[in-house]
Amino acid sequence: PGGAGAVLIKAEPPAPAPPPKTSAAAMLAHPPSSAAMAAAMPAAAALSAGLVEEGSERLSHKEVEQRRREKAKQYFDELRALLPCGADSKFDKNTILQNTIAMIKQLQAELDNHRELREAKMGGKRGVAQATSTDYRSSFEVTRQPLCFCGLDGCVWESNSALCSLLGYTKQEMAGLSLLNSTAACDCDASSQHWQRLISSGMCHSDFYCHLVRKDQQQLMVNIDLNLIHKRNQPYCFLVATNPTS
Repeated sequence: PGGAGAVLIKAEPPAPAPPPKTSAAAMLAHPPSSAAMAAAMPAAAALSAGLVEEGSERLSHKEVEQRRREKAKQYFDELRALLPCGADSKFDKNTILQNTIAMIKQLQAELDNHRELREAKMGGKRGVAQATSTDYRSSFEVTRQPLCFCGLDGCVWESNSALCSLLGYTKQEMAGLSLLNSTAACDCDASSQHWQRLISSGMCHSDFYCHLVRKDQQQLMVNIDLNLIHKRNQPYCFLVATNPTS
């Protein structure tokens, strides 16, 4: 140093030492500080809460669906218990709804009839568009559909002209005639089962095919449409519609 012609050499700074490699053993030997762990806790808690909340939502959805089905079953059981078939019947939901609709229509008809009788008793005036029992009886008589009212034993209470003409009897001869006894021997047992099943099951409607025997012993293939009428929630009689197949 200091002399003429001396060369100055700039010393380079030492290179920084590489960071030490972190191994699992080193992490175990030197665990993170309490401050670092405390800083990481909120993120871990939020992640855990999100997973739990997602699982709870799925569980809640299943619970809601299960409760909905249980409530629907409860309503159908209550509806089944109100029908004449009783709570012990094994009807499916569609049959329960079908019988309920039939029962509601029948109750509405009985209510209308009761209201009509009450108005007649009180001297009330009926409107022009309202029909009386006389109007219904006239319609029953003039319709081309063969119809009759039968007791639960199958004996005819009242028949219209179309049924009398179909079977070849007069009205007087039809009164008290058993439709079951007028059924051909080959179909008698099956027809009787349909009648009895309708009474015991509490259902309101059934239809089947059979052969009816006319007064002149000719056999007719017909479709019998049975409609069970209830009175005071008990089987009362049948409205029978007879539909010839030819």
